[in-house]
Amino acid sequence: MKGIGKRVTVAFMSIVALLSVSGLISLFELSNLSYDTEAILSANSRDLELAKNLLRSAHDHSRAMIDVAIFDKEERKVACRNASDELVAHISSVYAHAPKAIHGSLDTLSMYVTDLAQLTENYKSYEVVVIDSLRSEVRRIDGRGWYVESYEPAYDRFVEQVKEYITLSHGELAPRATQLSKNVYRSVAPVLISLLVMIAIVLMFYYFVYIYGVKPILRINRSLSDYMLFKLPFKPKTVMVDEIKELHDNIENMINISKSNKKQENDAI
Repeated sequence: MKGIGKRVTVAFMSIVALLSVSGLISLFELSNLSYDTEAILSANSRDLELAKNLLRSAHDHSRAMIDVAIFDKEERKVACRNASDELVAHISSVYAHAPKAIHGSLDTLSMYVTDLAQLTENYKSYEVVVIDSLRSEVRRIDGRGWYVESYEPAYDRFVEQVKEYITLSHGELAPRATQLSKNVYRSVAPVLISLLVMIAIVLMFYYFVYIYGVKPILRINRSLSDYMLFKLPFKPKTVMVDEIKELHDNIENMINISKSNKKQENDAI
């Protein structure tokens, strides 16, 4: 390829092409990174929201059951049923979107909700005690003792299972978080590589422009100034190619023509 203009154009277009390709690759990887980040944050937010709702509804169920068992407020069983329905609804809302690996944990939560509901429905503030074949009496149940011995262990199992679900869910997100870290490097790597390559190209471009462009022009200009001021021979010592060489040859031809014309004038005189 000949011509400084073409060489310079190709050099700059190569840099532009390199930056464009690396930019497109980085944009693609950043798009994937954004999608993965959004998915992880969404899953984490969904898990935290589920845990908060489950614990709140479980607390409502426990508080209503205290009123039923300890304070003999039988009408509060309605609040227990409502809390049980909320627990079932919360679990169902995430079951379809949850990874299969934690379906078992959600099934266990559902089972514990059923246990709490059955305890609520089966609880009676009294019991019939048979004394003998002819006699029986109704005795009041110790609601406080029943709550501590029967209900509270079931409630604690449910709360522990909620914590277990969160642990398992975060464990499922760990590989995706690791992959997210890798995607960060993949999105940044093309930019870093292209930056290093661009620096190398710019340094090489500077070197060749200085050696084959700037330096010859400076030498030609200095040699031309020396010829005009001190009548020194026009012989710039430098490597010249393409238009720079053509410029040198044209100046040299002009000087030779000028010398020839002066010599003819002197001879004519």
